[in-house]
Amino acid sequence: MSKVNQKESVVNEVKALLGNHFDATLPVKDQLTADQITLIKGNIVSGIMGGSISYSKDIADSKGVAKYVAGMVSNHFRKAKELNGGNTYSPDSTGRGSRDPQVSELNKLLKTMTESTEEYNQVVSAIASRKTEIAAEKSVLLKQKKKQKELASLNTEVLPESLRNLATNLVNNA
Repeated sequence: MSKVNQKESVVNEVKALLGNHFDATLPVKDQLTADQITLIKGNIVSGIMGGSISYSKDIADSKGVAKYVAGMVSNHFRKAKELNGGNTYSPDSTGRGSRDPQVSELNKLLKTMTESTEEYNQVVSAIASRKTEIAAEKSVLLKQKKKQKELASLNTEVLPESLRNLATNLVNNA
């Protein structure tokens, strides 16, 4: 028996539930009631527990599976073009911990553009460049913090007399 992947299972459940009323040009969240979404999640949990839907974790914890499925269904509603009205998914935030105003504004600009156009590609490139800059800045800061931490734990008393002043100066300037 072959297993259905998780995305397919969500798409299949939505299409089976909505039947002829399924409209791929509208987000499914706008087409389904809360009860219907609960039913879809329940069917997917049953499919995972029954082994017909792929799932790499332990299925012994049914509450854990149900919690996972709730997030997974929500993700596919947002990200799968078949279920989100054909839109390219673009996250609202730039990622955990990222509060860079430039990346945020570039993401807003990107949402207004048509995919695969020259302008779209320019904005994508600008986002990637800025994220690379941010990563480089973070790397430098992490190296500085690591150096400060190591210097703070340095016991200058056990160093040779000739290096004690050098180490003490480094510790005091860190």
